[in-house]
Amino acid sequence: MAKDKEEQNEEKPSLLSCFKNISFPFNTTFMIANSIFLATAAFWFVTVSTLHYKTDECNRLVTTPGIFVSFSLLSMALAGFYAAFYKSDCLFRIHFFIFFLWMFVVVAKAVFVYRLNNETNPRLFPGTKINEFRLEDYSGWVRRLVIKEDEWYRIRRCLVKDNVCNKLFSNQNMSASEFHQMNLTPIQSGCCKPPLSCGLTYVKPNNWRISRYYNNVQDDCRRWNNSANTLCFDCDSCKAVTIANIQQTLFSLTFYVLHIAFSLSIGIVGWFAWLRILRETQN
Repeated sequence: MAKDKEEQNEEKPSLLSCFKNISFPFNTTFMIANSIFLATAAFWFVTVSTLHYKTDECNRLVTTPGIFVSFSLLSMALAGFYAAFYKSDCLFRIHFFIFFLWMFVVVAKAVFVYRLNNETNPRLFPGTKINEFRLEDYSGWVRRLVIKEDEWYRIRRCLVKDNVCNKLFSNQNMSASEFHQMNLTPIQSGCCKPPLSCGLTYVKPNNWRISRYYNNVQDDCRRWNNSANTLCFDCDSCKAVTIANIQQTLFSLTFYVLHIAFSLSIGIVGWFAWLRILRETQN
């Protein structure tokens, strides 16, 4: 009986022995993948850094995060490449530390995009083709995360400086019916005109006057001004469309899911390469 048990144990290979028999070149595959990441991240970092120092303050709102993201990817790919090349345990640890931080950021961003997709709910104003946005539709944490009170002044100044309403105001002979049938962008809808629920009378795209249907209860109605530097840039609707505009400029949720799956697959290959190197050094 004892001999039979010994023979059965010998016939069943352990998990470690199975792993030793795997001939897949984990280390080489991991090194090639990181070399591709390294070239891509280096190009991205140089491009974004060049744009950052050549652009104005408004566009730096976009380039500054790009510098940090590209540099973190560059560091992660560099550590992974040299870890695989020199079979260094220390560099593998550094690579996976940055990798897990990066995965946390990507997953958090995917959750953020998912919440934005659910909460961005434009309302089509009756009798028009104009979609209007409300800040109340977004949860408090989204509003605090995107539209911080101490930063809104800078965002507002950039909107005015970039003349985001000029295209809408280019046709001053547009009738009210033509205006109401336009497909406005979120920024044009929320920042360049008063909310249609205010009951203001249309004169020109940048000129609205008070009528007998004027709604002075709504805060945004009182904030509207025909001045080119004011318009509805102080309105909650402008803040709402700024969030909606961010939602449009971000990658889709599908992209983040595919990115997570691809990164995890490369991470798994690197993990097995690291385990094999550790096992070789122990032996």
